[in-house]
Amino acid sequence: MKKFFWGMLPVAVMLQAGEPVKGVEGLSGDIRGLLSQEMLQIEKGMHSIFSNMVRGDYDPIVKTATQIQDSFIFKRKLTPAQRKELKGALPKAFIALDRSFHETAGELAAAAEFGDKEAVLESYTAMAGKCVQCHSTYAVHRFTGFSE
Repeated sequence: MKKFFWGMLPVAVMLQAGEPVKGVEGLSGDIRGLLSQEMLQIEKGMHSIFSNMVRGDYDPIVKTATQIQDSFIFKRKLTPAQRKELKGALPKAFIALDRSFHETAGELAAAAEFGDKEAVLESYTAMAGKCVQCHSTYAVHRFTGFSE
């Protein structure tokens, strides 16, 4: 629980920092569509992981967390031009947060593979915290509950 608190502290600081960051609002419709599909798959995956986590069923967690780590859709369907657009349009902090989220999914998959319930919970909690951090920083237009 202490790790969760300290992991969420930067989120609270960022929320109080002032000006909201544009995030994905400036992306083209095609990229936003792919991103939306990806987010829906991640949401489904997070629900599935939670359900399997509370049942102690780790094999499906390994599969789903690995899919999240590798991106369900996004990385595979982007054209070189879209990759360039993303790199130029998104803040470096967004890209770093996204990378960290997917790395944590890999840690979750590894923990589930070994049936380490504490590490599974810790990784899942970290992933959920990164979802909140990203949405409250870069997608306030979509998740108005994070607006001031």
